[in-house]
Amino acid sequence: MSTIIISPDFNIILDAENKVVGEARSDIAVLDIAPLEKKVSELEAMVDELPNLLKPERAIALEPGRQEERALLRWLFLKYTAIGFLIGLALLCLGALVCHVLSRSEVVKALANIFGPLT
Repeated sequence: MSTIIISPDFNIILDAENKVVGEARSDIAVLDIAPLEKKVSELEAMVDELPNLLKPERAIALEPGRQEERALLRWLFLKYTAIGFLIGLALLCLGALVCHVLSRSEVVKALANIFGPLT
C-alpha cells in the first residue's frame, strides 16, 4: 500500500491504490488487509476439502498385514506369560527346597561344625 505526499504543509496525500486524495491525520490508521484475505481464502479452500476427507470411501481400511501383526503380538504375549509362570514356579520350588533343607537340624549342625565359631 503506497501513499504519495502531495503537500506536507497542508497534510494532503494521495492513496495510489484507490486513487483518492485526502488529508493525512495521526488519529487514522490504514491497514492493508490483503495478507488477511489470502489466509481467509486458504482456510476456505481447506473447509471445502474437509467434507471430501470425511467420506467413507476415503476411510483407511484395515490391512491384512495388521491383522497378522495383532495375532503375532497375542501369541508372543501368551508365550512370554507362560515362560514367566514357569520361571516363577521353579523359583518357588527352589525356595521351598531351601526352607526344607534348612529346617532339618542335622544340616544346620553340619554347617556349624564346618564353619566353626565365628568369634
